[in-house]
Amino acid sequence: MAKARILIIDDEESPRESLRFILKDRYDLTLKETGTTGLAALRGEGPFDVVLLDMKMPDMSGLDVLGKVPEVAPGTPVVMITAITEARPAVQAMKMGAADYLNKPFDVQEIRLVVERVIKERAERQQVLVRPAVTAPPPKFDNIIGNGPAMQRVYELIRRLKDTETTVLITGETGTGKELVARALHFNSLRKEQPFVPVHCAAIPGELLESELFGHEKGSFTGAFQRRIGMFEAASGGTLFLDEIGEMPVGTQTKLLRAIQEREIRRVGGQETIHINVRLVCATNRNLEQEVKRGSFREDLFYRINVVPILLPSLRERREDIAALVRYFNERFAKDLNRTVPELTPAALEMLVNYPWPGNVRELQHAIERLLVTCDDPVVDVNHLPFVISQAEAAAPAPATVSQPAFVLASGLTPTRGTDLGERLEFQNGRLDLPKLTDDIERRAIEEALRRTDGVITEAARTLNITRRMLRYKMDKLGIHPWGDDPEVAAPAVTASGPVTAAVAEATEDKRPATPVPDSSAGL
Repeated sequence: MAKARILIIDDEESPRESLRFILKDRYDLTLKETGTTGLAALRGEGPFDVVLLDMKMPDMSGLDVLGKVPEVAPGTPVVMITAITEARPAVQAMKMGAADYLNKPFDVQEIRLVVERVIKERAERQQVLVRPAVTAPPPKFDNIIGNGPAMQRVYELIRRLKDTETTVLITGETGTGKELVARALHFNSLRKEQPFVPVHCAAIPGELLESELFGHEKGSFTGAFQRRIGMFEAASGGTLFLDEIGEMPVGTQTKLLRAIQEREIRRVGGQETIHINVRLVCATNRNLEQEVKRGSFREDLFYRINVVPILLPSLRERREDIAALVRYFNERFAKDLNRTVPELTPAALEMLVNYPWPGNVRELQHAIERLLVTCDDPVVDVNHLPFVISQAEAAAPAPATVSQPAFVLASGLTPTRGTDLGERLEFQNGRLDLPKLTDDIERRAIEEALRRTDGVITEAARTLNITRRMLRYKMDKLGIHPWGDDPEVAAPAVTASGPVTAAVAEATEDKRPATPVPDSSAGL
């Protein structure tokens, strides 16, 4: 199979060569130094699967080039390259149709993931638009791993619903596999030969979501150079999966409600009424009933999509399936890495089974992948497991009052006043709240990394040996908010929950003023 082609447009040699070094083994690269030569390459040397475009160049800006790409090479996705301080131009680029953006200095893993995702999405979009009746081979029902009582109830609901037109709402914590269930509903139904079109509502800016769902006419807004059909039309005859529907803006909810009720849509800027024939499956990790009470989700839309709910259990509620999931991911990643399947000792497997898995199956998947990448031993023991898992297990049997927490010392954080676990953690009936302990460890590590890097998220992520996006996800989950108007500078969350957090705030209050920020929720 031919390599995907990437056009890199950047006037600076250093980032241009960095991208070439990172991507050369996987893709066919063309490098250009100016916007003018880049557009010429699009005209004469294309087609390209993705364009990596610098925001600032001497002859014309990246936004100017981005505006011309749809005219020169329609359908070619563009990923903008920006400096950390260029948040507003990045937002403008997304409004103009950029597929994503990358920050300088580069994160190698993030670059590869973004490029791979954009190319995959382009291939899927072409498949849907050009040959809508041709889809990927249906996944096996067995791809949803688990045979315990909780999952058997889910399987029974899928069997009952698969051949109906009933709208389904899949709920459950982040990482429980809601899209897998949606795919099982589709690929085991009468619509399985038609498209399955997923839309991640939380990943698309609110002002662009309406166009993504319903399409737009040429000239309907700045940057609309040609007519574009939306996902409702792309999913015609098949299934439209709206993931994280709780993140949808209220204005778009109103138009979605009409589409469900009338079975028809209008493109943005258009007058033509288009009949739709889709089966709608929605998913959320939010409590939509509470969102209705808060006024952030329409009550009438909630009742329209909540015809038949499927509640996915968390992984800690089906521990009997963890061993099978570990075995599945162990064999899968060993095959991907072209290595022998390692054997887990009984103690290591027991620790994995007893860990609370706040990130559910997705967290387990990432933990096993990381384990196989970092450990070459044929036998995996407790000492090979990720730090958070091993330390959580070690802390579990601790007595109700402990003077100095060992995990704080092991994490590299400097002990501060008031770090007595008897004061810091809640014990009920002699039991330790392990999920809360895990969150506390991560919060302390992130706050310390942010303190040491003056709140610069990219640098803090590098300190913690995770990607910037993973750090942003964890910050959202733990209530650590971006500082001020700059999304790349973070302020540690100051709460009344514990003196360690307050101590970090004291260490940073001479650098930044305290600004209260409302709580936010992390999406799936």
